[in-house]
Amino acid sequence: MPNTTHNPSRTFAVLPGVLAAVLAVLGGDSFAEDAGYREPDPKVIAQAETIAASLKAAPSRQPRTVLIYGISFGPHRTTIRTARQVFTLLGEKTGAFKPVVSDDLANFEADKLKQFDAVIFANTTGEVFCRPADKEKFDALSEDKKRKQEEIAARLVKGLDDYVRAGGGFMAIHSATDTLKNHKEYGDMIGAVFSQHPWGPKDTVMIKVEDPDHALAKGVFQKDEFKFNDEIYEFREPYDRKRLHVILSLDLAKSDKSNRPVRRTDGDYPIAWTRSHGKGRVFYCSLGHAISTFADPTILKFWLRGIQFAAGDIDAATTPSR
Repeated sequence: MPNTTHNPSRTFAVLPGVLAAVLAVLGGDSFAEDAGYREPDPKVIAQAETIAASLKAAPSRQPRTVLIYGISFGPHRTTIRTARQVFTLLGEKTGAFKPVVSDDLANFEADKLKQFDAVIFANTTGEVFCRPADKEKFDALSEDKKRKQEEIAARLVKGLDDYVRAGGGFMAIHSATDTLKNHKEYGDMIGAVFSQHPWGPKDTVMIKVEDPDHALAKGVFQKDEFKFNDEIYEFREPYDRKRLHVILSLDLAKSDKSNRPVRRTDGDYPIAWTRSHGKGRVFYCSLGHAISTFADPTILKFWLRGIQFAAGDIDAATTPSR
């Protein structure tokens, strides 16, 4: 896959035909300025566009607007631009929602956040509410400037938490659980915190569909289990099945042996779940490290359902699995 140098700009480039559906509201410390973000593979995006155009969205109860946010404060820059474009395509091609692609922190102020029906964290990593949005540049700041940025980040985390509790939606993939780990409110909201990834994207795992009748799974997964290649996470607290409705999980016995020692003693490796957070809706799926995942018809259909659930157009169970 090509890894090209992006010309610094305040405008986020998307596919022709998609641009009209996207409001690019990039901040002064824009995502585009930072090194290491890999440009999407045109073949993957073309496949995703074809898949998105073939999907039928659930009827919208009202016009929906969804904020797509993708920033890395460290690793996982390889698929962020791919994720942003694919989620844009899911909204654009199905008409399920208007995508707003932006890394502007102003969108997380309470008065602006309320304009969105849901927020997507597209493979975010680390302290994504700090600026500069680059760990090395941030570490070079004075202690006073760091402290001020951390205070802003804490306020924005609380604002996001308040937004979801009040009835907003939150959808996230993969390294979003490796995000804002210094903020308990965020971990409680998303439902778990990343610990390690014992399986890499080249490993073959068996994924169980724990609840095939769930509104996000029914008609999406044709079997109760399927083989897949992607990076599989192990989670730590606050992960607890008493707080989450698990839809997909790893079948440990039928998967490749982990490439590093696992830490969990219960063999519990969830992959996707829903949960209620106050009056709001949360959907998380840990798949999304492998580029091939973004051109998988089943996963894109599943993600679209998850976005529509978060936005309020699909009613789905959030009752705890235990």
